[in-house]
Amino acid sequence: MRATIVGHSTDHPMLDALRYTLTGAEEAILCSAFIRRAGVHLVEPQLTVLADRARLVATSTFGGPSTNEAFSALANLETRARVTNPSRGTFHPKLYVARSRRSACALIGSANLTGGLVSNVEAAVLLEGARDDAALRDAWRTASAYWSHEASELWSPMAAETSQEELDRELLAAIRDEVARDPVFPTIATGKPNRVRDVTPTGIWVETEASAAKGRPAQLIPAWMFQLAVDHLEAHGRLTNAYLLSSEGLNVKRSSAVCAILSRLPGVELVSRLPVELGRRQQR
Repeated sequence: MRATIVGHSTDHPMLDALRYTLTGAEEAILCSAFIRRAGVHLVEPQLTVLADRARLVATSTFGGPSTNEAFSALANLETRARVTNPSRGTFHPKLYVARSRRSACALIGSANLTGGLVSNVEAAVLLEGARDDAALRDAWRTASAYWSHEASELWSPMAAETSQEELDRELLAAIRDEVARDPVFPTIATGKPNRVRDVTPTGIWVETEASAAKGRPAQLIPAWMFQLAVDHLEAHGRLTNAYLLSSEGLNVKRSSAVCAILSRLPGVELVSRLPVELGRRQQR
């Protein structure tokens, strides 16, 4: 069995390690103290492949509407999900295990299934080896016990709140200020206009030149998606359009509009137009 330290300052970033754990698996159990829509999005390709062979258990103590939005996203991916709220103490593990017929992986550490996978300072150990290795067998048994815990129950959309994850207040105010100054945000690489039609706590409604020509309404950039880009930039000091768009990166499909809006916000500077790169503005 091989053990690898995963962390913010190592050659093995947390998100890459989680994607690696899930890729190619025949079944998986994800145990996270709390979850967010952005975290589900970051491993959506892997969960899509696993479908109902993936199970997730988390608490709803911390999340409210944001947690329900994440659970709804899991339901759309056919991931089976349970909520655990013990009568004493708080459900707090961060354990992700996956296995195939012969091999297994376990990622055990500090990271919840949130956007913090790319923006927080986290640490974990990645175990990989044969399915019957003692530590990996115990990790699977532990995750299975969390899934079947007496305080665990299946998540039901009937109990979900309809509200969604919202932008941070300061970020929301900054975007609204820029829209009031000029609602048109040219795409950085091509100069094509992105017109912001509305800014709400749950997202930004953007009309592109192409959509306007086809008579289509403005499209929503959800709050969690824009927040994910902002958090990554703040944590790492740089953000490229390529990484924002890539399925190996943040997988944000409205990346050009996100970069255009983000480039005009306080504390952000345009480093390069081609390829598009944003940076965190240095304070003087």
